[in-house]
Amino acid sequence: MSSAATTTFHSTADAATTAAAIQRVLADTKAKVLGQAPDGSTIDFQTKKTMFNWELVGRAITTPAASGSDVHLSLDVHHNRPPALMDGVKNRKAVEKLAGQIQAAIG
Repeated sequence: MSSAATTTFHSTADAATTAAAIQRVLADTKAKVLGQAPDGSTIDFQTKKTMFNWELVGRAITTPAASGSDVHLSLDVHHNRPPALMDGVKNRKAVEKLAGQIQAAIG
């Protein structure tokens, strides 16, 4: 079973506004930005380690759409951390929570 988790959602905001909201949410959750495209359309990041979870690595891709933008999020276990049986389930919950935080930040 794979530990990677992905989700996609549509935003009525344009790609630049959506990318800015993603940046704000990552900063608010103290995620570390590992790299990003100059226009902010792709952001690679690492979540903060918590008492219950190791760090996760993620990618947020924002693409323009006809009536706003589409966001594709992915999270997986950091490559330097040991895998666990429930990683896939935990990562799925984490990616859905992150998507909800971004959607709330967009408005």
